[in-house]
Amino acid sequence: MKKLFLLASFILILQAANAQLSLIGKVLEAGSDNPVSGAQLLVRGTNTGTLSQTDGRFILSLTRLPAEVEVSFVGYKKYSINITELPKDGITIRLKPESFQLDEIHVLHDVARERHSPVSFTTFSQTLIESKLGDRPLPEIMQNTPGLYAARDGGGSGDATVSIRGFQQENIAVLLNGVPINGAENGLVYWNNWIGLTEATSSIQVQRGIGASKVALNSVGGTINIVTRHQVRYKGFNFSQQYTSYGNKKTTFGYQSGLSDDGWTLQLLGSRTSGQGYIDGTYVDAWAYFIDLEKRINQSHTIQFTALGGPERHGQRNLKLSYSEVEQYGYTYNKDWGSYNGKINNASENFYHKPHMAINHYWQTGRTSLLSTSVYFTPGYGGGKWQDSFQYGPGIFNFRNPSGQVDWNSIYEYNSSNTDEYELDNGEKVSGYSKLVQTHFLASHVWAGMVSSYEKELSPGTRLIAGVHYRYFRSKLRQKVTNLLGGEFYIEDYAWSLAGIAGRDQIKMPGDIIRINNGGILHNSSIFVQLEKTIGKVIAFAGGTFTDSRYQRFDPYNYPTDPYSEWVNKRGADVKGGINYNVTMQSNIFVNAGYFSKTPYYKYVFGNFNNVPVRNQRNEQVLTTELGYGYRRPSVDLLVNAYYTLWKDVSFLSNEYIQLENNTQSRAMVSGLDALHKGIEAEAVVRIAGNMQIGALVSLGNWKWKNDVSAKLLNDLDVVVDTISVFAKGLRVGGHPQLQAGLNAELILMKNIVLSSEWHYFDRHYASFDPAKRQNPADRQQSLKLPSAHQLNLHIQITTELLQTETRFFVSCFNALDQYYVLKGEDGIGHNMDTFRGFWSYGRNFQVGMKVTF
Repeated sequence: MKKLFLLASFILILQAANAQLSLIGKVLEAGSDNPVSGAQLLVRGTNTGTLSQTDGRFILSLTRLPAEVEVSFVGYKKYSINITELPKDGITIRLKPESFQLDEIHVLHDVARERHSPVSFTTFSQTLIESKLGDRPLPEIMQNTPGLYAARDGGGSGDATVSIRGFQQENIAVLLNGVPINGAENGLVYWNNWIGLTEATSSIQVQRGIGASKVALNSVGGTINIVTRHQVRYKGFNFSQQYTSYGNKKTTFGYQSGLSDDGWTLQLLGSRTSGQGYIDGTYVDAWAYFIDLEKRINQSHTIQFTALGGPERHGQRNLKLSYSEVEQYGYTYNKDWGSYNGKINNASENFYHKPHMAINHYWQTGRTSLLSTSVYFTPGYGGGKWQDSFQYGPGIFNFRNPSGQVDWNSIYEYNSSNTDEYELDNGEKVSGYSKLVQTHFLASHVWAGMVSSYEKELSPGTRLIAGVHYRYFRSKLRQKVTNLLGGEFYIEDYAWSLAGIAGRDQIKMPGDIIRINNGGILHNSSIFVQLEKTIGKVIAFAGGTFTDSRYQRFDPYNYPTDPYSEWVNKRGADVKGGINYNVTMQSNIFVNAGYFSKTPYYKYVFGNFNNVPVRNQRNEQVLTTELGYGYRRPSVDLLVNAYYTLWKDVSFLSNEYIQLENNTQSRAMVSGLDALHKGIEAEAVVRIAGNMQIGALVSLGNWKWKNDVSAKLLNDLDVVVDTISVFAKGLRVGGHPQLQAGLNAELILMKNIVLSSEWHYFDRHYASFDPAKRQNPADRQQSLKLPSAHQLNLHIQITTELLQTETRFFVSCFNALDQYYVLKGEDGIGHNMDTFRGFWSYGRNFQVGMKVTF
C-alpha cells in the first residue's frame, strides 16, 4: 500500500510539474549581501505567500503573470516588485535596514545576527524543518551544526538528547521566544513534551558558547533559540500528511488569517501522531496544538498571545542493551516491555501534557526605544510507568521469558500464589498481598514568570539593553499504585521513611500514594544589562546578569507533621562581552569571553533527597573564550572558530529519572568535578549557478575531566546508601563524539524540485563513565571508545500546483546506507564492548509526506 502511495504521488508530481509557475530567488540585506532568513513574500491580492530560508532563498508559487510580490521583515523597509516573467536564474531581492532596528525578534528573542553578533551560530528555517524533520525529534534537525550531537537514545517518539561542545542538555540553554524552558529543578529538556513545537516553529538558532541571550545562565555549552511563527501577513489554510516505513503517521491542519485591516492576525495549528514505532514497544499517540493571536493596536503597541502544547502517551526504551543482546535479539529489541492477555504492557511508558502560554507586549516608547514584556504560564501533569517491590524483592525486569521480554504471566503468578503472612504495625496479620506492583511516577508542576527587556539608543551607534526576569516554580512528585499484578492489595512498610509508619495506613490499593510524595518550590529572579557600541567597522558589547535563587523542599512522606524545609538562598552572576570587526564587506573577525558563577539546580541543593540541604554547596564556575573568522559572499560562506572553556565544581546525577534494571545498579550524585573543553569548528557553503549548493562542517574537540572526587550512591528509591571515591582524573568526557564531520548538498531542478542530502561522520566517541565503577585508584584506563560511524540522509521536495492550490511533496530516506552504530551509552567495569551498555541507531527507514496550502 505504501509503495502504491509513493508511485501515485510521483505520477501526479510529474504531470503537474511543467504547469507550475515557481518564482525562485533569494532575499539579501542591502549593502552587506547577507541572507535574510524568515522574510515574508506575499503575492498581492491573493492568499499566496512563503518565507525565505536560512540562506535567504525562497520558492514562491504563482498562479498567473504579471504578479506583484511584497517582501517584508522586521527591522527592514518593505519592498515591492512586479514580476512580468520568470527569470531563468531567479531574482535577488535586497532589503534595506531601517535606520534603527528596534524589533521584538531581536530584543526579546535574543536572535544573533551575522557580522553583528560576535558568537558562532547556525540557523534553521521553517521550510527546512517541515521538509526534512519527518517523524524525528526536533533536535535531529540541528545535526548540521558543528560541535552539536543529537541522539534518539532509547528510540521512543520524542525521546532525544542534544549536547554542544561536549556539554549535555542541563548545561545548554533552550529558549522558546526568549523564555527559558529548561527544567527548573534539573535543567533537562524532555523533547517529547514539546511535540507541538515542530509545527509552530518559524526558526531555530543554535548559538554555540556564550550565546546572545541575556536570561540564559546555564548556557555553558550554548543556546538553542526556538522562535515560533510570528505575524504571518498572508491568509491561508494548509493540510499535511506524513507516513513512515515503520507505521507512524502524522496529520496536521493549519490556518492563518493574514493581517486584517484593523491589525489582527490569527494562526491555528493542530496535529495528531500515532503508530507502533520503529523500536519494539514504542507506540505513540500524541496530539499537538498552537495558537497565535496578535493585535497591532497602533504604531507604538502590539500585543500577542501564544499557546502551544502536546498531550502525548508513548512507549519507551530506557534499559540500555549489551552487545550480546543486540546480536541475539536485533537492533529494535526493547526489554522494557512484554505482553499479557494479548496486549502490550510496556513497563517504561511516558504520558504528559505541558502547555506553554504567553502574553507578549511590545511598546515603542519613543523613536529610539522599545519595551518588550512577556508573561508566561506553563502547568504540567503526567509521568511514567514505574514499579515497586515489597521489601526490596525482585523487580519487574527480573522476570524474563525465552524471547527476552518481560514475563507478565510469571509476575501475575508470583503475586497470586503468594501465601506469605505479614504482621502490620497495628498487630493485624494479612496475606494475599502483592510482592510486586506497577505504579505511576507522577511529576506535576506549576511554572510561571515574566521577562521584560528595555532597549534604548543612547546615541547613534550606542544601545543600552536592560531588563528583569522572574520565574516561580512548584513541583510535586508522587508514586501512585496502578496495577496490583495479581495480588489483592499492596503493603507499604515505610522502611525508607524517616518518620517510619507514623500511624499511617499500610494497606495500599490502586490510586494510593506510596514511597514518594515530595516537591520543590523555587523563586528565581535576575536583572541584566548590556551595552552595545558600534564604531565604524567595530561592533562591541559587554553585559552582565545577577541572579538570586531561593529553594524550598516539602516532603510529607518523610516529614508528615512538618513537611517543609528551611529556605535556601543562592546567588549567581555572569559577565560576558565580545567584539566583532568587519574587516571588509565580506570578512569579519570576532572574539568573545565570559565568566559564569552558576547557581546549582534544585536537585543538587537538596542532593540528600530529604529536607536537609547539602551544606557548602558551591556554584559552578565557568570561564570561556572564543575566537572566530567569517567570510561571506553571495557564492561562499565560511566560518572558522576556536574555543576554550574551563568548567569547575561540576555536579551531575547518573541514571536520573529512569528505572534501574536490578538491585546491583545505583544512581550516583557527583559533585566537585572540574573539566576542560577546548576545540575548533569550521563550516562552509558554496553556491553554484544559483540552483546548487554544497556545504561542509567539521569539529574537533578535546574534553577531559581534571580531578578525582567523591560521590553518594542512591538506590532506586533515591535513598543514600553509600559514599564512594570516584577516580575520574584524565578521563575523556563521554556521550558526544569529539570528532565530527559532515557534507551536505542541495540541487534545484526545474525551479520546483529540490534534491538534498546530508552525510555525518562521528569518531573519538567515548562511553560515559559510571561513577560506581570508578572506585579503583589503579584503574585509569579510558572509557570504551565507540566504533566510528557515519550516516547518509537523502531528501526530495517538490512544489507544484494541483487544482490551483500549492502542494509540496516530501520524501526522505534516513540512514540510506543502513549503517547501524552506537548512539551513546555507559562504560562497563571492563571498559570494553562486553561490559558496555547503550543504545544503537535506527536502520534505514523512509518517510513520505505532502502539504497542501489553500
